[in-house]
Parts: sequence; C-alpha cells; structure tokens
Amino acid sequence: MAQRVVFLITDLDLGGMPLIVRRIVRGLKEAGRWEPTVVSIKPPGIVARWIRHEGVEVVGLNAKSTHDIQAVNRWVKTLQTINPSVVVSVLVHANALAAMAAPLAGPRIYFQSIHTIQPEPRWHWRLQGLIARHCHGIITPSQAVLDRVSRFGRFHNGYVIPFGLDYDTFALAEPIPVAERAWPGDAVAVGYIGRFDPVKRLDILVREFAELLLRDYRRWSKLHLALIGYGTEEKPLRALAAQLGIASHVTFPGATAEPARWYKSLRILCMPSTVEGFGMNIIEAMACGTPVAVFRSPAVEEIVTDQETGLLIDPNRKGSMADAIALLIENGALADKIRSQAQALVATRYCAPRMVEDYQRVLDQAMASERPRLA
Repeated sequence: MAQRVVFLITDLDLGGMPLIVRRIVRGLKEAGRWEPTVVSIKPPGIVARWIRHEGVEVVGLNAKSTHDIQAVNRWVKTLQTINPSVVVSVLVHANALAAMAAPLAGPRIYFQSIHTIQPEPRWHWRLQGLIARHCHGIITPSQAVLDRVSRFGRFHNGYVIPFGLDYDTFALAEPIPVAERAWPGDAVAVGYIGRFDPVKRLDILVREFAELLLRDYRRWSKLHLALIGYGTEEKPLRALAAQLGIASHVTFPGATAEPARWYKSLRILCMPSTVEGFGMNIIEAMACGTPVAVFRSPAVEEIVTDQETGLLIDPNRKGSMADAIALLIENGALADKIRSQAQALVATRYCAPRMVEDYQRVLDQAMASERPRLA
C-alpha cells in the first residue's frame, strides 16, 4: 500500500517552484510507492489545474495573506484528514507553517526545503535558522544552499537533490520560426529568459552588451539582446538601453509559455545573477543545446564547468560578460563542445526521473530509519 506524502507550498501560480513540485509529485504518483497530495497555502493557481489533471490531489488553504492565522487551523484539519506519513514543506513560509502547526497535527516525519542563497530579506534566514532543527531534514537543490542554511541554524540531516527537467521537452523543441522572432531575421541573438527581478542584475547584462556593441559596432552590428520574460525591472531596463544608445538592438518579446523554443532561438544564454540557489534556466538552456555564459557563484559552479559545459565569468571584472559573448560567437569549436557536453550532463544528472528517484530514496530512508514524530 502506498504511503501518503503531502507537499506544502505557498502557492501554485505559474513559477519555478510550483513547476518543480509538479514534476516531483507526478513522478512519485507514477512510481506507485507514494501517494502525494499538494497543499497550497494561497488559493490554488494554474499549476494546480495541471497537477489535478495528472491525477494528484490538490488542496487549497485559501489564505488571504501570510498573516492569515486561520490558515493554521485549516492546515491542521487538512493533515488530520489526509493523515500523511511525511510532510515536505517548500520555501520559508511553508516551512514556518509546518513547524508551527506540527505539535497540533499529530506525529509524522517532516522535511523542510529551501532553494535560494539570496541574502534578503534577512529575516527569512533568521526564521529558517530557528525552525531548521524542527524537522527530520533539510532538502536543497545545491550544496551552496545547504551551507547557507547551516550559517543560521542547526539541523539534523541535510540532503542535496538537484532540480530536474523533462529533458526531451527541451532537447527536441523546435526554435521559434525566424519570421516570428522579435529581432531581425539575420540577427545573432543572445539573451536571458526568466523573471526581471533586481537580484538577476539584468542591468549589468545590458551594460555589458552595450560595451561589446559599441566596442566595434561594424563587427557586431548584427548582434541583438533578447530579454524574454516579465517583471518590475522591464521599464528601467528599457530606459537603460535607450540611455546607452542601444535600444534598437535590445528586444523584449514578453513572457512565454514555451521557453524551450526561445532557448533554441538564442545563440547564447547570459546569466548575470550571483545569488542563484540552483539556476533552472541554466540547465534548461543546456538541455536545448544553447551555450551558457554565467557569472561565478557557489551554486552555479556546482553545475557549470568552465569551457566544458559553459563559460564561468568573473563578476568583478568589467567587460567579462562582453568577452564571453564574443568568445562563444567567434569560437564555433568551443561552442559546439560546450553544447554537446552540457546536453549529456543534463540528460543524466538534471533530468526529472533522477530528481524523483532522489526524493523517493530520501522518503523511503526516512520511513525506514525513524518513526513519525512531532517536528
């Protein structure tokens, strides 16, 4: 008989972690040893519909805000109804709710997960440090995140389970037809796909692109920068491109539900962030065969090997991203080597089946080694 496991997450709107949870619970359901349920603290969003369609139960606590105290009561009642052996909470708000309600909800095994090394807001880390010991173990997608958690508090067990994707969805995707791209048909496009958030430091990418373009305009006149996504930084980024005199070479195609096709349409994915806890868009681009140029940071260096599966760039040296773009465009042999080795890496290490197997092994080991208990 399958064991019950609940994944508690803040919301199931379209975004990175809801999609990761979707892959995990779908895989666990298919494997048959675990019967998953996903509980959303906020009213369930679009990803909830997809999860339900795949045969996994979804429950909404329908919290009106992070301060909705009634969500605690609804969570306790949900746990008592489902009666899972294991609870996996996802990110700090869900971790806090699970830890707070555990004494009221009956004995069971708890895991907390955290997926960022972003330093702010600092109170998130202080809170995570306080509650980290109140569970069987902490699950993170990289050693870098686990190391950061350990700086704020002690915990019993640590597990690194890298994120995984549906490899064929990315590797076999068709690029956007030339006539439908947001840049001229003869352009060489490099860019970024994801949220336009200040921590992504996309202003640095725009400045580095301008550095390359203005360094030798005749040489790089066909080069275009595509910033594909959405977020609060779009207006400032547009203004910056205009201020630097390169607005005609910077395009904003908007948000997309088909990122694989856009990765396939780019010559290079550029990633200027230094606070990634993992870097999902990095492995997505790698799966598509799009070489990546990324600033060095602890988590990213666990994925990318310089000049083997991508280019690792010094974030403190001005012009380093511009140089990396130029190198990958002009050195076809290097780009081809990176493309091949990156795809092989993702196919084996960062695929969804591997991630699901890792989760299943951790859950199985916990059940075998420890009786369910209060967190």
